[in-house]
Amino acid sequence: MAIFRVHKKVNYVVLDKGFLNDTRLSWKAKGLLAYMLSLPDDWSFCISDLATHSKCSRESTANTVKELTKAGYIHKMQGRTNNGKFRKV
Repeated sequence: MAIFRVHKKVNYVVLDKGFLNDTRLSWKAKGLLAYMLSLPDDWSFCISDLATHSKCSRESTANTVKELTKAGYIHKMQGRTNNGKFRKV
C-alpha cells in the first residue's frame, strides 16, 4: 500500500509523535491531545469548549481529560486572585 503525501503550505501542525505510541492512551485521548497541541501555546482550555468541537459530550470529554491527566500529559493548575478567590483551573 502506498502513502500519498501532500505539500503543506498552510493550516498544518508539527507534533512529537511520542504520545501516539503510548499504549496507556485510548484513541480518543490521542485525538484530543493532538487537537490541544495544535492550538497556540497560550491557549486556555475549558472542558465545555473542547466538547463543542467534537461529537463527544461534556462528561465524555472530561473523562478523556482525566485519562490524559492520569498519564501525565495534562497538568491542571488553579491559581488565586490577589484577594484569595480561586481562578479558572
